[in-house]
Amino acid sequence: MKDQEFLDRVEPMRGKLYAIAYSYFGSESMAVDAVDEAIYKGYLKKRQLKQPEFFETWLVRILINVCNGKYKHYKKQVGIEEIPEEASLSEVEGIPLKEAIRKLPEKYREVILLKFFGGYTLTEICSLTGNPQGTVATRLRKALEILRIEMEVEE
Repeated sequence: MKDQEFLDRVEPMRGKLYAIAYSYFGSESMAVDAVDEAIYKGYLKKRQLKQPEFFETWLVRILINVCNGKYKHYKKQVGIEEIPEEASLSEVEGIPLKEAIRKLPEKYREVILLKFFGGYTLTEICSLTGNPQGTVATRLRKALEILRIEMEVEE
């Protein structure tokens, strides 16, 4: 894949990549950092992509790995409650949900973020995570159950 082709394919994806990263962190600056790092890593490894038709899946997978790494680093460094929350007044109602999502185990958080913030279908999530459809469906169901219980407790 040539440099210009890579850039042409990345540009329309930036919004989706940002939405996924922002849903991980709730911070604009951290999301932008994660997207930039994922694009940079993708650029460096673009020759390893054997099937160009899976470019989006491949780059989102890189982003997820970057987000997971950064999330673990920040969680250890400052604690989950201290990760910045750059919320506007219109987002205040969603803060308990964001916090509940951040507290989910990684395997559940990942499918929730891809489904509801990334807009991916179950089949696409299977490709992105490398898990069978039954596993993804189960994780999605369990994640929603955990979130439902967590949100009821907070009310």
